[in-house]
Amino acid sequence: MDVGELSGLAPAAPDDHLRSPITTVDQEIPPVDRDLRAAWRWTGIGVVTACCLVVLLQLHVSLILRDTTANGGDLGAHVWFPAYLRDHLLPQLRVAGWTNDWFGGFPAGQFYFPLPALLVVVLNAVLPYNIAFKIVSASGIVALPAASYALGRGLGLRRPTPELFAVGTTIFVFFKGIGAVPGGTDATIQFNQRIMGGTGVSTMAGEYSFAVALALALFFLGALAFSVRTRRRLWLPAVLLAAVALSHIIVAIFAAVGAVIVVAFALGRTWSRNRLVIGVGLAIGLVAFLLTAFWSLPLVDNFGLTANMRYEKLVLYHAYLLPGEFTWVFVLAAIGLVVAFIRFDRGVLAIAALTLVFGLFFRFWPELHVWNLRFLPFWYLGAFLVAASAVGEATRPLARWAGALVSGSTAEPPLRVPDPIAQDDRDVAERRSYRATTTWVAIGITLVLATAGLWYSYSTRGFFPDWANWNYSGYQTTSTSVSQPKSYPEYKSLIDTMRKLPPGRALWEGGDSLNVYGTPLALMLLPYWTDGRIASMEGLYYESAASTPYTFMMIAPLSGTTDGRSDSSNPVRGLDYRTISDFDLGVRYMQMAGVRYYMAYSDDAKAHADANPNLHLVATVPDLDKKPPLGWKIYEVRGHATVAPLQYEPVVVSHPKAQRQSQCFGGIPAQSDQNPELGPWECAAARWWNNPDDLSRPFAADGPSSWERVGQDEVAAAPKRALPKVEVTDIHQDESSISFKVSRTGVPVVVRTSYYPNWKASGAHGPWRLSPNEMVVVPTSKNVSLHYSRTPVEWLGFALTVVGLLALGGLVWWGVRRRRKRSRPGEPDLRPPPRQRNEEGKAVDPAVR
Repeated sequence: MDVGELSGLAPAAPDDHLRSPITTVDQEIPPVDRDLRAAWRWTGIGVVTACCLVVLLQLHVSLILRDTTANGGDLGAHVWFPAYLRDHLLPQLRVAGWTNDWFGGFPAGQFYFPLPALLVVVLNAVLPYNIAFKIVSASGIVALPAASYALGRGLGLRRPTPELFAVGTTIFVFFKGIGAVPGGTDATIQFNQRIMGGTGVSTMAGEYSFAVALALALFFLGALAFSVRTRRRLWLPAVLLAAVALSHIIVAIFAAVGAVIVVAFALGRTWSRNRLVIGVGLAIGLVAFLLTAFWSLPLVDNFGLTANMRYEKLVLYHAYLLPGEFTWVFVLAAIGLVVAFIRFDRGVLAIAALTLVFGLFFRFWPELHVWNLRFLPFWYLGAFLVAASAVGEATRPLARWAGALVSGSTAEPPLRVPDPIAQDDRDVAERRSYRATTTWVAIGITLVLATAGLWYSYSTRGFFPDWANWNYSGYQTTSTSVSQPKSYPEYKSLIDTMRKLPPGRALWEGGDSLNVYGTPLALMLLPYWTDGRIASMEGLYYESAASTPYTFMMIAPLSGTTDGRSDSSNPVRGLDYRTISDFDLGVRYMQMAGVRYYMAYSDDAKAHADANPNLHLVATVPDLDKKPPLGWKIYEVRGHATVAPLQYEPVVVSHPKAQRQSQCFGGIPAQSDQNPELGPWECAAARWWNNPDDLSRPFAADGPSSWERVGQDEVAAAPKRALPKVEVTDIHQDESSISFKVSRTGVPVVVRTSYYPNWKASGAHGPWRLSPNEMVVVPTSKNVSLHYSRTPVEWLGFALTVVGLLALGGLVWWGVRRRRKRSRPGEPDLRPPPRQRNEEGKAVDPAVR
């Protein structure tokens, strides 16, 4: 037994660094060594607990445990999904399924991440929903220090490096973005750093799933490192990797790359060992994929139906990768990297390699669905971990010097348990005294460093506690110690007014003025507060709905102005947005999208709405706080039916192609330096949606052979074929079905619900995708119904997950069988040979002796 490892100060041989010491019989460890091991264990527990508590206390535990609805940033809209999952999807034995609550319909939970929402539902079984949501939303950043410590222990890093990992991660959690002057380039950098994910302020902005996934990813990498070198607990990293993928797909990329690096650094000098290590890694990865197949396979199959926000690639590489506030971190990280190379410390080198990979990802990642900003947290966190290793390495020589000074001995502790017969030998006693003194000094230094790191974290927390106060005090709080009071009475009056109206979709005028309710996204919770009675056309999960681009093109001309600028957020790049001067076109958009209610608060919007004959005032909500928004007017849209006849027969667009914004819209973009590429369908649909003259005759992705086929650029010029008149009646729609009656068959009708391939029609041919992103069917019966059903890919995903569960049982059996085999008398010992010392007292690797 390597008793030096018990003190955390023994040097590691190069080839054995990722191997954990294995105790043969506990009785072989002298009592003093057991005490030292226990001392380090309790030190680790204490440091990690302190780090987690420092984070937790900034989140205001009393507010987390208060039964109010979380608000603030995107967090105030995330509240919707776990409740919908609990009430509608889980009763159908789904974690992803259809909802009409946002975007005119979208597949909830399919392109966002179900595990954090499931955790809320599980906690909600014993706690009020609001408290359960707050606990899960805070859990990621609270658990991150513990996850970093587990990573260090799993990699077999010498103490106190794992403890310092927890401290470094705590400092990372409190990073609030660089200091910035409002309006400058540095202000943009600061804003982006606050929404990148992983930190406390990012979590308060709504990226709580990212933090949950990041904590799980660190636990996974630590568990994987342990499993590949010991072949024990193989099931655990498989489960953790699956949990990461179900919590955030970008963090799953980090975990997958980290897994490859950990396995690579675990390789040794013999093919037999390497074959086993690679086999273990592949088995864990395969089982993890199978466990997620029920969700990940449909995601991959339908990824083309996500919305690409086309976030502009960040190119100020030096400013983002090497911010001035982190100079001390990168200096320490450089020292830690040099020391790791000298010692060939595989664990630190693995973390450094992972950090470098994601720095390169940030630099060279093209402008795709995934924004390169999303890789930045892994670079920052990795730098903190490598820096912590440098501090840990500096601690050990100080402890050895102090141990020699106090004990009067300069002898290194032996790496093998002394012969029991020589237990009373004076030399042995001196060595034990040296070892014990060194360990206690190292523990003392660790506690001092941890205290200093936590104090630094606390001193740099900035407005993080204030933001947590705002978020966790909830919508219902009318007074708070920070910022302005929330206007809950006015917000509640607005919601109550909407609840009393007949069911339908609502589109509301946006703008930062709505932050007085708790977040500018407060009205996204219309379906949450009204039990689905009133749906919101705007929703949070932009990428999850193929209707997102056209929804925001519709909102733009219906939003007022502040200081001459539109209050519309226009978040999807690459689109030509209209302004309130095209208000009447915006009303036509609402009719075509099946929007029943328009909610206006600005003077501009109210004046235009009062003058439009297709809008009828049905309710008002007075201003109750003398702050914008200064009262609401709610209008009903005439001609808003969710199923309606068509004036002209659709044409089918053959082979649409991706083009630049200027090509799709036929003009130079408003920002001429930005001309991103739109996907094939989006380019054609956005051009059509933006041209009022084309709206009377839509185009489809497919249809009956009798429909005319045209090219993408020929839609407007194609002749229009008038359709016979048909009446649509008895329209009924719920979460997963639409039914209606038609007065005649054979005439296509539009179903104003977002297209998705899970929809199947009875009593009609179709449905086919119709511009901009609706459905068209040709009735073969006067009674038509559409049902949201499972696809063959979904059934295949379920089957693979069942196989994954069986394979997971196989990993458990493999570990149990191996432990039993090792415990049988006469069986060969497959453990790594212990490190020994040569005649000069230096550690050597038995494999090369």
